[in-house]
Amino acid sequence: MFSCLGRIGCLLVAVALAALAWFTQDTWMPKLRARFVAAPPPVEQAHWDPLTPEAAARGRAAMERLAEKNGPVYLNVPAGDIAAFLLDSVVRGFSAGATGAEAIVRDDRLALRAQVNVADLGGPSSLGPLSSVVNGRQQLTIRGRLEVLKPGHAQFRVDGIELGELKLPGAMIPRLISRVGVKDKDVAIAEDAIPVRVPRTLGDVRLGKGRVTLYKNVP
Repeated sequence: MFSCLGRIGCLLVAVALAALAWFTQDTWMPKLRARFVAAPPPVEQAHWDPLTPEAAARGRAAMERLAEKNGPVYLNVPAGDIAAFLLDSVVRGFSAGATGAEAIVRDDRLALRAQVNVADLGGPSSLGPLSSVVNGRQQLTIRGRLEVLKPGHAQFRVDGIELGELKLPGAMIPRLISRVGVKDKDVAIAEDAIPVRVPRTLGDVRLGKGRVTLYKNVP
């Protein structure tokens, strides 16, 4: 009989403890999770960098460091610095009156954006039916990769263009960018790419984690 009462008593204590744990879980559960559950890795917050003369100077300085005989093999630089130094002409090529130019790295793409005059983009010859839909000043966003073809020569391979809230069809990209830049006679440029002159010491460009990584051209 006493053993039976003892078992009942233990059961009542267990039930009471379970009830107490349930009603106080907001207090102890977060501490338990923090101790035994791995926290997710921090998310790198990429942001738009303005293309300014100061950013271009920093981009040039990074290239000069890369060119040093005993300089680093690679450098991580903000998107705005390298874009201001190498790709400002790409933005101006679309519209000489472009303002507020900025750059950002998202995933493995470099995006440029600026406010442009739609009339500078070539009208019906470049925009087709869209020329009657968008006009005035709009935000132009260009997305792509910077690919080094050989020492001193690169191309900005465009795979996405947005004008205001409109995403341009892929088939329209070659027609629109054909007006930008002078084709490089020394290398074969893809029809969806814009030629870009780069320092001969630049061997490769990688994009990711919100930044641009420059690699030295090692003979």
